[in-house]
Parts: sequence; structure tokens; C-alpha cells
Amino acid sequence: MISRDDRREAESQIARLIHTYLYRLDEGDLEAVAAFFEDATWHVSPELATRGKVEKLAWLREHTPAHGAYLGPQHLIGNVLIDVADDGQTATSVSYFIVSQLTEGSAAHVAARGRYVDGFALRNGQWRFTERRVHIDRR
Repeated sequence: MISRDDRREAESQIARLIHTYLYRLDEGDLEAVAAFFEDATWHVSPELATRGKVEKLAWLREHTPAHGAYLGPQHLIGNVLIDVADDGQTATSVSYFIVSQLTEGSAAHVAARGRYVDGFALRNGQWRFTERRVHIDRR
């Protein structure tokens, strides 16, 4: 059974992992983004998934437009709920996201919104993604 302090530390490390992923994505560092999924599955939609860093990077290169830092996307994440398993070796989370986008001559607009459902494992003392499911809100 994981101690209360160890659970809090795990939650903090996982939250940092989630946020760091989005910062790297917004910076356009596709190599770093793909590395987060070295041993993980990323479900882009119910019909499409990438497995591992190589597939994730290929998908990102094909679908991520080049942009300047000013006009690029900004991912905002909130309502992050992390559940660490009692053994302290795995965890899950759910969170909401909003992606805003600036375009030349206009204000920011919401490009996408939805939620992430994530799985994690503690490997060699580091929390790593095992799975991410992206659910786009189409309302």
C-alpha cells in the first residue's frame, strides 16, 4: 500500500509530466513530444492509434502545421484528476483541454476542446505515459 506522502509525490510528478508534454507540443518540439510515448499508445480517435515514439512522431509530422511561436497553438489543461494505484506503480488521470489558436489579423479562437484519459506506469523511478485517449468535444 502506497503511503499518503508517496501518493502526493506521484500525483505531483504525473501532473508535471502532463503539463510538460503540452508545453513541448506548443513549442513545436515534436521529437520531445513523441518521446513521451516511447512505450505508449496514443489514441487520436476511436479509429486511430499510434504505438511508440516512431509512429507518434510520424503522425505529428504529418498533422502538425509549422507555425511561429506567436501564431501557434496554446493548450490549456484543467480539472486534472489523478488516481494512483495502491501499489504505487500505475496511475490513471482524466483532464479537460482547450486548444486556442491565433491567426493573423484575428483574435484567438478555440480550435479544439475535449478531454484526455491517460494511463501511467512507474518505470526506473520515472512516471511514463502508457496510454492517452483523446476525446474531442464536438458539441
